[in-house]
Amino acid sequence: MRWTIGSDIDGTLTGDAVALQRLAGRIAAFRAAGGKFALVTGRSYGEALCGLVDEGLPMADAIITQVGTEIYLPPFVPDQSPLAAWSTQLQQAFTHQRAVDFVEPDGQWVLQSGKANTALKASWWYVGRGDPDAAAQRVAARVAEHPDYRMIWSSGRDLDILPATAGKGCALRFLVEYWQRDADACVVAGDTGNDINMIEAFSRGIVVANAQAELLRFGRERNGDTVFMASHPYAAGVEQGLDYWSVLP
Repeated sequence: MRWTIGSDIDGTLTGDAVALQRLAGRIAAFRAAGGKFALVTGRSYGEALCGLVDEGLPMADAIITQVGTEIYLPPFVPDQSPLAAWSTQLQQAFTHQRAVDFVEPDGQWVLQSGKANTALKASWWYVGRGDPDAAAQRVAARVAEHPDYRMIWSSGRDLDILPATAGKGCALRFLVEYWQRDADACVVAGDTGNDINMIEAFSRGIVVANAQAELLRFGRERNGDTVFMASHPYAAGVEQGLDYWSVLP
């Protein structure tokens, strides 16, 4: 079977440098044998590139960034443009200003700075004093009235509004089809709520032991069916899951 692996970065691959180094070696062998590996992250493209150099992340066949709104293919050079076929598809019914308008300027939310906000993603941090989940639900209710938009809430503080057809799982499925690979032979790993879309999109998922509460709940509902609940954290948990699904050589 020609396997594809998609993994989140922060808190999934990172967190244990020794375990990451061991996993990176095994992923290199996996790729040499014909497997495909994608980094799937909320980071910007530049931040993901730094991770390849400075954090020992495994070399990848693709980098999906900005919570699934951008896809990059080799050679991974600075100032590279994302894959046009994906970007064009997402731009058809989304505007950043409309996404911003969903969040009321009531002092509970602050727009994330720098590269976190793009033409295809509006992102906030929760800074209010009330219940963050309740505040996020109010935004979700407004977004739900507009089928061209999707809201992602994770870690009890991070809120993203994307095109409805975006998200980590949607981007990775597009990439798997672009590579002419079988989606049933794709394994994905994550640690927060913004990975739910990715784990939902495929039949084999991994939730690392250090995952945030929202993903742990999601994973336990499906444990033993389509999701493996790792007993190890970080890269060790990813490796444990990949061995469970019999993916790595």
